[in-house]
Amino acid sequence: MHKPKNKNHLLKIDRLLAFSDGVLAIAITLLILEIKIPKHDDIVHAGGLYNYLYNIWPSYLSYLVSFLVIGIYWSNHHWLFTFIHHTNHIFNLIHIFFLMAVCFLPFTSAILGDYILDPDFKNAATTAYCVGFALPIIPLIILFFYAFHKHRLVGLNLNRKFMNRQIVKLFSGLFLTIIALGVSFYHAFAALAIIGLGILIYLLPPDVPIYDEEKIND
Repeated sequence: MHKPKNKNHLLKIDRLLAFSDGVLAIAITLLILEIKIPKHDDIVHAGGLYNYLYNIWPSYLSYLVSFLVIGIYWSNHHWLFTFIHHTNHIFNLIHIFFLMAVCFLPFTSAILGDYILDPDFKNAATTAYCVGFALPIIPLIILFFYAFHKHRLVGLNLNRKFMNRQIVKLFSGLFLTIIALGVSFYHAFAALAIIGLGILIYLLPPDVPIYDEEKIND
């Protein structure tokens, strides 16, 4: 396998991967902390603990969906570094913005769980969640463009069609999320259905990296 260009400016990915796994683990753990343990007054107001636990089912659902979303990001992140074997300062900085965007999801997830059934606020809650879902895709697209440009951080024999296909998939996911964002201002549940479709697409197994026959000497 050919090494990327600009070897003198490349860094090892070990620390980046360790940092990323730690941040993603914290982000996914924060989701459950948004499901609050009820106080006595909350239980009385709900008419009992059974009723309280039943009435907060949207929080369970938003937790489940957001856990799945972050899990998908982690899985695809792991896949990404099967063909990106080095990093550099700029790639690290872009990657920081990706992690920051993922860490925003527990906040929007909590808003969705609390207000999705409120007639006055359900659209705004869904809009916030769509924003939280879309934000990590943007730096992820930039990461791919940066790594792929002139084979900057990937092997020189990584297939061009394979790289283009990954960019198209990311833009397709972003486009679908933008549609959901626009719909969320008027129909909350229709927007969530579109987000659900996006999640199903991301659940599909990623492409296996394709390499051309080696024609370039290291």
